[in-house]
Amino acid sequence: MKPDVIAFAVATVLPVPLLAIGAVAGGWWLVAALIYLTLFALVLDEMVAIVSAPQRPETEFPAADWLCCALACAHFALMALAVWALSGGTGLGVGERLVAFFAFGIFFGQVSNSNAHELIHRSNGALHEFGKWVFISHLFGHHTSAHRLVHHRHVGTARDPNTARRGQSFYDFAPRAWLGSFRAWLRAEDALHDRGTRKAARLHPYTIYFGGGGGLSGRGRPDWRLRWGYRLCGPGGLRHSAAFDV
Repeated sequence: MKPDVIAFAVATVLPVPLLAIGAVAGGWWLVAALIYLTLFALVLDEMVAIVSAPQRPETEFPAADWLCCALACAHFALMALAVWALSGGTGLGVGERLVAFFAFGIFFGQVSNSNAHELIHRSNGALHEFGKWVFISHLFGHHTSAHRLVHHRHVGTARDPNTARRGQSFYDFAPRAWLGSFRAWLRAEDALHDRGTRKAARLHPYTIYFGGGGGLSGRGRPDWRLRWGYRLCGPGGLRHSAAFDV
């Protein structure tokens, strides 16, 4: 493994123990995690540009499969810890919970989201499923289909909701991207089913995306989330989930 990739892996994994300890111990551990993640978010694009291969300029998260899987497993464990800590289960004070909220949020948004993006592009069905379930835990499962079926096909055109129009402000673009990608994804998936591209016995992705998101949101107990994460990440979990993939 190249030294620059090793450095990227270390920089990416380092927030995990900081957040895990901070969720339980609070104090300066959480402050250190927030400061680190804030700086990490600022330099992430530069790090990706250095590590990414020239033939893959679109790469968001240049990592080996083992690192992507490790971060995905860490994501589910940290989500359980975040819920536990923010709900007061670990005894954090109000100020500590506020710091934890932003620290965990930056990690889930900058690291987990980018990692999931890389996983859904993997040709291996199990890795693709792993990325899908990270997006589902963000209540953003439909991005798994919308990104591949809509954005990749129509990027740079008016048919892509995630391509900003010239001169468009962020506040005009954001709702168009969210609502538009959802509608375009649903039309694309329905078209696949109508053409018989997907086997009729398989669940519609709509069911998996929203059923999974609702299940994760409705069951807030951290111990349940940890058990669910083990079933997904543990032996046989990904193989079973991959049965629903394309």
